[in-house]
Amino acid sequence: MIRLLFTVSCLLLSCGGAMAASTSGFPQYPSLSPDGSMTVFSLGGDLWSVPTGGGHAERLTSNESDELRSSFSPDGSLLAFESNRHGATSLHVMPVEMRGQRLIPTGPIERVVTSDRNQYLSGFTPDGKSILFWGYREPSLFRESGLYEAPLDGGPVTAITSAKGDAPRMNDDQIVFSRGGAPMERPRYRGSSNQDIWSIQRDDGSFRRLTQHRANDSHAFPLPNGDVVFVSSRDGQNNLWRLPAGSDEDGLLQITSRAPLDGQTTIGHGIRDLAVSDNGSTAVFAEWDQLYRVNLDRPDSPATRIDLRVNPDQSRPISRMQRLDNEVDEAVLHPSGEAMAFAARGQLLVRNVEEDHPTKLITSDHARDGWISFSPDGDKLYFTSDRSGHEGIWAVTVALSRADLEPEEDEDQSEDEGESEGEGDEESDGDTSTDETDPPKTEQPSNQNATKASTETPDDSGESEDSSEADDEEVEDEKDAEENESGKRWAEALRFEFTPVVVDENANHHPMPSPDGRSLIYLRDRGDVHLLDLATGEDRLLLESWWPPEIQWTSDSRHIIYAKLDLDFNSDIWLMDVNDPEGTTNLTRHPDLDESPRISDDGKVVIFRSDRNQIGTDDAYDVYRIFLDETLAGLSEWERTKHFEETAKVAGKKKIIDIVDLEADHEPADAIAFENLDTAWNRSDRLTSFDGAEDDLLLSPGGDSILFSAEIDGTQGLYKVDAMGKNRKKLTTGSVADLRMIPSGKTISYISGGNAKTMPMKGGSSETIGIDADAEIMISQEQSQKFDETARLFGRWFYHPDIKGLDWDAMTDRYRELAMTTRTPQAFNRVVNMLFGEVDASHTGIYGGGGFSTSNNPIGYLGIATTPVPGGYEVTGVLEKSPAAHPESELLVGDVILGVNDVTLAESRESAPTIDLSRAMDGTRNKETILEISRDGEDHTMLIKPVSWSAWNGLAYQDELKGNREMVDDLSDGQLGYLHIRGMNMASVHEFEHQLYAAAHGKDGLVIDVRNNGGGWTTDVLLTSLTAPVHSSTIPRGVAWEDAPKEAYPRDRRLIYAWSKPIVVLANEHSFSNAEIFTHAIKNTDRGTVVGEETFGGVISTGSFTLVDGSRVRRPFRGWRLPDGTDMEAMGAMPDIRVLRTPEDEAAGKDRQLEVAVEELRTRIQSEKADG
Repeated sequence: MIRLLFTVSCLLLSCGGAMAASTSGFPQYPSLSPDGSMTVFSLGGDLWSVPTGGGHAERLTSNESDELRSSFSPDGSLLAFESNRHGATSLHVMPVEMRGQRLIPTGPIERVVTSDRNQYLSGFTPDGKSILFWGYREPSLFRESGLYEAPLDGGPVTAITSAKGDAPRMNDDQIVFSRGGAPMERPRYRGSSNQDIWSIQRDDGSFRRLTQHRANDSHAFPLPNGDVVFVSSRDGQNNLWRLPAGSDEDGLLQITSRAPLDGQTTIGHGIRDLAVSDNGSTAVFAEWDQLYRVNLDRPDSPATRIDLRVNPDQSRPISRMQRLDNEVDEAVLHPSGEAMAFAARGQLLVRNVEEDHPTKLITSDHARDGWISFSPDGDKLYFTSDRSGHEGIWAVTVALSRADLEPEEDEDQSEDEGESEGEGDEESDGDTSTDETDPPKTEQPSNQNATKASTETPDDSGESEDSSEADDEEVEDEKDAEENESGKRWAEALRFEFTPVVVDENANHHPMPSPDGRSLIYLRDRGDVHLLDLATGEDRLLLESWWPPEIQWTSDSRHIIYAKLDLDFNSDIWLMDVNDPEGTTNLTRHPDLDESPRISDDGKVVIFRSDRNQIGTDDAYDVYRIFLDETLAGLSEWERTKHFEETAKVAGKKKIIDIVDLEADHEPADAIAFENLDTAWNRSDRLTSFDGAEDDLLLSPGGDSILFSAEIDGTQGLYKVDAMGKNRKKLTTGSVADLRMIPSGKTISYISGGNAKTMPMKGGSSETIGIDADAEIMISQEQSQKFDETARLFGRWFYHPDIKGLDWDAMTDRYRELAMTTRTPQAFNRVVNMLFGEVDASHTGIYGGGGFSTSNNPIGYLGIATTPVPGGYEVTGVLEKSPAAHPESELLVGDVILGVNDVTLAESRESAPTIDLSRAMDGTRNKETILEISRDGEDHTMLIKPVSWSAWNGLAYQDELKGNREMVDDLSDGQLGYLHIRGMNMASVHEFEHQLYAAAHGKDGLVIDVRNNGGGWTTDVLLTSLTAPVHSSTIPRGVAWEDAPKEAYPRDRRLIYAWSKPIVVLANEHSFSNAEIFTHAIKNTDRGTVVGEETFGGVISTGSFTLVDGSRVRRPFRGWRLPDGTDMEAMGAMPDIRVLRTPEDEAAGKDRQLEVAVEELRTRIQSEKADG
C-alpha cells in the first residue's frame, strides 16, 4: 500500500494541545432556547451548544452525517434537528435539559418524519406537539415546496395548506411563510422569483401578503406581540427587518445594516440563518465565520458577536484515508507497452504492467495533476499541474530505477566472457542464442501484443541470401531498439525528477508531443493553440480559439488535424501545416457538429463523429469517414482490403523511437503530401447509424480499424468496425473512456469503472492494470485545492467579460479564507455558492463532493391521495395507471387502508392513525406488499406493488395535464387545445408534436404552457413548428376546393408538424433559461400573447467541470442578448397580461392564469373572425 501524505495545516487558531480557540470556523443554522439564553448551531456537520452570551461550545451530536437546522420545543425539553443519517435529509428529535449553563442530551434520538425526499425544519407548533417543516412530499407541476406538520407521536404528516411555500412558523394567531425561488445568496436579484412573506390566519385560514418588494424577503418569525421579523435584501445586503403588527410595508423597521467595512471586499451577503427565541426577546444569525445576537427588546442596540470557543480536539478529524484503486481518470501505456502511467484523483502513479508488480506514486502533494502523455521515446511523461497556482505543463523522468541499484557487472570479466564466446565455431549445449541474433530479453508485460510490438523476431523459415540480409537489418534494428530502455526504467521506477516545460503567468494545459518528440503542442487559457520547439524553446501561437479544440498530430510531425467551434457554435474538422498556420483547410464544411477527428499514419483516412442529419434527437452522433486520398474510394473491395492489410502490417512493425537528443542535428521526416483537400468535405461517408451517440473514437495507425463506444441493441460497450464501417465486433461491454493505443496500434488502453484496462486491438480478453495505493488526505489542503481550482476556472469561463465589474481576485481571496474553515462538503459547497452569488447570475452552483452517504429509504408509492380517518387512511383519489388502478390491486375512493404488511396503522378502528403512511410504506418500493383495507364495511386483504417517487411523479404530472386539458375544453366550448412543454429537450419536443396533433387538431387556437419549464435548448425546433409560413396548401381529387382548409399541407414535407393558428403562451416565475428564450421569441416575433408572470430572468448557456473529489461545478460561459442588445440574464420575459398565482388560488384549486389565457385567446379569435 502506498500512503499519500499531504502537508498538514491547522485550521483552528490554537494548534497545540486542547486549548479552546476563539474561532467559530463556519457555523451554520443557529437556533435559540425559548428564553434566548442558549444557542445551538451546526459546525462540521454536528450540533453544538453555547450560551448566547458566549462561552465554551459543547458538542451535542457526533455522527458522520450532516446535521444542520435545529429548533427547541416551546418548553425547551426537546431539540428537533435535520439529519441525513438515513439518506435524504429528514427530521429528528432529541430530549435535552438545561443544567446551569450547559445543555445536556438526556435520551435517545428519534426520527419523526420518514421520507426519501429532503425535508427542512422550521420549528414547533405553539403546543409543542408537532414539528413544522417544508419539502416535496407530493408531486406538483408548480415547482415549489409544500408546508407540513408532523406530530411527535409518529401520527399522520399533514399539509398545513395546499398552497406552496417555505419555512412555515406559527404562533397562536398566524402562520408566516415565504414564497419564491430565488436564493438568498443573490441579494441583488430583482426578478419575479423573489421571495415574499405571507401569512395564514389560524382562525379562518385567510391569506395575507406581508411584503411585496422586488428583493428577497424570507426567514420570517412571528413574535408574541404580532410583529414579524425577517431577512430582506432590499438594501443590497441580507439584513434583519421588522414589520409591526397590523402594519404594511410603509411601517417597516430596519434592525441591522450589515455591510462591508472600508477595505473589506465582502461579508458574504450579510446575515444568514436567522433564528428568534419564542419569547421574542433575542435573535441570532450567522455572518461570515461568526455568530451574532440581537436584543429585539432594544431595537437601537447593535448586533453583538457571540464569543464562541471551540475545542480543537473536539472538531472532526483533519484527515481521512482515500483509496485510489477505483479512482483512475486517465491511463496511458508506455510506448514500449512495458509500463502504464495513471492519473487518479489528481495524483500520478506508474507501475509495471505485469501482474503482482507494485504501484509507485509519482506525485504526492495536494496539486491536481492530469492530462498525461508519454513522449514518443518514452523518456518523459508530460502532464498538466496546478502546483504553481494555475495550470502549467511539466515533464517527469525516472531519476532512479531498480536497475540502478543492481551491482555493476565487472568490466574485465565481461570482456573475457565475450572473447571466449567468440572463439568457438559451435555453440555450447547450454547456450542456444546470442545477443546478436535474438531480441533483447525483457520482462513480459501483461498484454502480449504490447510486447510483440517492440520485440518481434524475424521469420526464419525458407532462408535465402536475401532473407539473411534482411535478418541482418532486423538484427541492427533490434540492437537500436535495445538502446531505448525507457520502458524498463519506467516499469522499475523508484524516484522521479520534475522539470517545468511551460510554466508562466498563463494557464497552459493539454500537452501533446509530436510523433518525433521534438515539438509540443499545448493549449493556453481558454483554448489558444501553441507550438513549442523543445530544442530551441521557440514558442509560436498557431491558432486563437475561445474553446479548446480537439487535436491530433499527423505521423510526419508536420501537420495537425483538429475540430474547432466558430461563433455559430458549429464545429468543423480542419487540417493545418504547423509551418504555415494560415494555410488551414476545412475538411468537413458542414453546419452541424463535426468532432473528435482521428487520422491514419499515412494521412489517407480521417474519421470523426457528427450529429449531422440527426434532427429530432438528443446527443445523437454517428461515425463518419473521409478518404483524404480519393483514390481509395475508387478501389474495388478486394483492392481496398489489400491496401489496409498492407498499412496494418506496416503499422504493426512500428517500435518505440530512439531516445531523442534535442541537441543533435535532426533531419525532419518527409511531410505527408495531401492533395485535393478542397473537395474532401464532399467525400465524407457515414459509417454508423445507431441510436444514441457513438463516442470515444480511435483509428488504428493503418486506418483499417475504427473503435468507438456506443449502446447497440441495448448493450453499452466498445465496438470495432473496419474502414468501410463493416464487420462490426463488440470488444467489451460497459462504459469506456480515455481510449488510447501504443504506436503500433496492437494494444489499446481505456478506463472503465475507475480502473485502467488493456486489450488487443483485434479483440480478446481485457486485463485490468490495477493500482494499489491509498491516500491520507488532509482536508484543509483538499479544500484549498478545490477552492482555488473552482475560482480559477469559474473566473476564466464566466460569460461576462469583466465578471460584472467585480475584483475577482480580491473576492476569491476573501472567500478562500472562509472556505478553508469548512470541514464538510456541505459547508464547503455552501461557501462556494456564496461566492457565486457575488456575480448575481443564474446557472451557477457546486454539487457533490463525497462526504457522508447512505441509501435512501426505499419508500413505495401507491399513486393515491389519502386523508387520515379513524382506523387508518381513507383513499380520496386514484391516479390512472398507478398500482392502485391496476385491476388486480385496485383501490377505490372511500377505501380505508388499515395496515401495511405487518404494521397496523391505528390502535383501533375508532382511533386516529398513530403511524404515518410513509413510514408504513418504507421498504415496499417495487415489492409485493400486503394491504389490509376496509371497503363498504368489509375487511379485505390484497397484494399491491408500490412504485418509486419518480414513477408517481410522472403519473401525477399526466393527471394534472389531463385536468388542464379538460378545463380548457370546458372554458372554450371545445374551441381551444392545451398542451404543456415540460422541458426544452427532444423528448419534450416529441411529446409536443404528439400533443399538438392530439390536443389541437381541428381546434381554432392553442394554449401553450411553459410554466415550470426548467429549460434546455429546443426553442428553435418549436419555433419551426409554430412559425412555419402558410405559403400554399394542397387539395386532393375528391375534395371540393371550397371545403379544403387553407392550411392543409402534406405532413411528410415538413420536419415537424406545423401549427399556424392563433396561440397564447403561459409563463411564470419558474419558466427558466431556454423556456424564457422561447417566451421572448413569441413576443419578439408577435406570434402570440403571453399570459402569466414574468419569467425568472436566468438565461445563460452553461457547462460544467469536475473537481479532484468528483464535485461538479457549473460554469456559465455564453451570454444571450435580445435583438436590441439587452442581456437576457436578469431580464425576464414580461407577459402581455400579468396574472399572479396566489396562495388563495392554490388552496382553492384555481388556476386563474389558465382561465385568463383561455379568455384572451377566445376573444382574439372572435375578433379576428369578425374582422374577416
